[in-house]
Amino acid sequence: MQDLPKREPDLPEDSAGTIDLSDEIRPWWRRSPPLAASAALALGLGTNWFGNMLGRVPLDGQSTFGYLLMLPLLLIVPAFSAAGLRLAWLAYAGRESSSKYTVVALAVSAAIANWLAIAGFATALWRIFVH
Repeated sequence: MQDLPKREPDLPEDSAGTIDLSDEIRPWWRRSPPLAASAALALGLGTNWFGNMLGRVPLDGQSTFGYLLMLPLLLIVPAFSAAGLRLAWLAYAGRESSSKYTVVALAVSAAIANWLAIAGFATALWRIFVH
């Protein structure tokens, strides 16, 4: 059986001939802080909307048990808010781009929106389970 030569993948090389993997390995939220801050703000606004919607559900004698059964599914709201907070932090940390003030404004707005979403979700759960 004949050994075939191994083919190297086509990777970018710099002038010294070394392979540069910095842009290849970094995920999109580290490569583009404005996109990360925008995504964090979208997550914060969406989860805030869902938390407010959950806070307006009608309650009766049996609804607490139903929401207790749905609680594992409802916990996606604070999980998305936590992901939004992480994205906002990463965007804020990578704000050295030309749009520094835009990234800071988006990241701070996203952090506020995500914290409000977590607080709204906790208030809604308190309303449901204290009822």
